[in-house]
Amino acid sequence: MIALLQIEAAGESCLGDSTFDFYWQHQGSRLNPDKPVCSGISYRKIVEALRLGETVKISGNAGSRLGSSLGVDLMRLGGRGGPLEGTGRIVVDGDVGSRMGISMLRSAIYVSGKVEPPLGNVLEQESDLSGYRKFISITEALEKGLPVLEPNLQDDRGLAISDGLLRDTLGARNPADGVIRLKGDAGMSTGILMHSGRIEVSGSTGCNTGVLLRGGRIVVRGSTGDFTGAEMRGGEIFVADDAGSYACAKIRGGAVYARRGKPLPPAKAHQPSSSEQTLLARTLEISPLYAMMYQKFSL
Repeated sequence: MIALLQIEAAGESCLGDSTFDFYWQHQGSRLNPDKPVCSGISYRKIVEALRLGETVKISGNAGSRLGSSLGVDLMRLGGRGGPLEGTGRIVVDGDVGSRMGISMLRSAIYVSGKVEPPLGNVLEQESDLSGYRKFISITEALEKGLPVLEPNLQDDRGLAISDGLLRDTLGARNPADGVIRLKGDAGMSTGILMHSGRIEVSGSTGCNTGVLLRGGRIVVRGSTGDFTGAEMRGGEIFVADDAGSYACAKIRGGAVYARRGKPLPPAKAHQPSSSEQTLLARTLEISPLYAMMYQKFSL
């Protein structure tokens, strides 16, 4: 392997973070993209190298949010949206902090050491680089039917994840019609910017579940944190228990169905129609009588 960009790291966060820590929100108050960070190389130089398809080799420990939105052509930063094919890979000769690969869509991250949980939108695939674990995007694995390491697996329905690891941004930006089935709990922003398909979580999820949801369906067998369905444009979110406070904040379309929750105006709580109650019963696998106790949060 030949690394075209080599840097020495000492736990710095946001390396290879295509959002530059969501630069459009803080306008440089949290992170200056042109600040030299590792070996005199700036955050922007690292991201540009990856966008050009170069390998970025990191010697030493990388901090949190490594490779955030890796392989995404971000509209917020002048891109066209969607995946950026041919994105370069990240190879870390050391440990990595939490939330690696948040909203990651393409390429791969190789790590020789430990990865601190929670993870981002990644799972392991058999490595083609000796001495390193290989992580790929969950969204890409579902979309392209890529093989994954057991106990996770691909089947006729889609992708089943049962490794017990907590993840943020599960299924981010998913455009595929398949199903992601997660055994256990998920972290924050499950299904963020999802366009199609289905995510089923057997446990509970963190805050911002379904944030910016465009379409598809999210089913949570437990509860969700606050801001469920924030800024959603379409799709459906089914929550077996509590959808938290500030549900449907700034909603423009779609609906959240839950046993309990506190929607933020102008969203309101409605009584589901008879057909919606039937859908609730079938989706959450509950009795039709129990489905009558649920609410629909929408405009």
